[in-house]
Amino acid sequence: MPKVMLKRHPRREWTLILILVLALTLIWPGEALRSGWRTLQANSFRSLFYSWERLDSASFQLRYTAADQEMAFWLAQRAEEAAAEVARILPHQSRSKPWLIIAPDQKTIKNIFGWGDGTGALGVYVTDTIIILSPQAWDWLPSEQRPVVFAKQGPLVHEYTHYVLDLLAAGNYPRWFSEGLAQYLEYKILGHEWKEAANSFWQPLYTLQELEQQFDQLPNQALAYRQSLSMVSYLAAIQPEDSLRAMINLLGQGMSFYQALEEIYGFSGTSFFAQWYSWQEKDLRWY
Repeated sequence: MPKVMLKRHPRREWTLILILVLALTLIWPGEALRSGWRTLQANSFRSLFYSWERLDSASFQLRYTAADQEMAFWLAQRAEEAAAEVARILPHQSRSKPWLIIAPDQKTIKNIFGWGDGTGALGVYVTDTIIILSPQAWDWLPSEQRPVVFAKQGPLVHEYTHYVLDLLAAGNYPRWFSEGLAQYLEYKILGHEWKEAANSFWQPLYTLQELEQQFDQLPNQALAYRQSLSMVSYLAAIQPEDSLRAMINLLGQGMSFYQALEEIYGFSGTSFFAQWYSWQEKDLRWY
């Protein structure tokens, strides 16, 4: 696979963005400002991939390197299937096509985000842009198995759910809810769960405050992700999925997360956490 060198100048980029945002506050009110800020964020990040190959599908703009030239159309089809499945559960209308970046290897993803050794990802979502690791780079599997496993367990449903939630709720939600919802749809659509997290509930569970304030810094990420899945699964279990959609709609209207939770489900954040805790103790799925 070709070597992809990505050079960034974060300080220069974000200084320019800050200047533009300050200027926009004088021109655009409310929703227009939020939309402008979102566009600036997306364009700054996407500038890394302007020189990559391009393929447009009905719902996505794909960007990829020569290493994935032969797989691009197949990946576009898989992405359309994932988007259609997510839309059945979370109906939405996109303002524009999200970008789907096909990273040829883990090194490329690490370079994009400045990650060190020991950190990697099959998929990442950043402001209307989805990045996935090419199935050709799934080198822990025999090459002939990679497309099959990718279709059944790949990150497209998970990452597209992040995009749809962000689209509908305008970023107005805690991190644990986004990860829990993405895993919930992944399980509902693909029947797939993060196996490494399955035994994590035998350890002390995180508090709601820890999940709210430190999600990405928590030492046991398997537990944090598994707990977020369980908490969203609880919401889906006690009321029809229409309630989840109704809560997300309230978030999109600017209501705070726990106000929306109380409006739809009838309990505060503290009460929700306590009732979820009692529920999960009786459900052997989590243990």
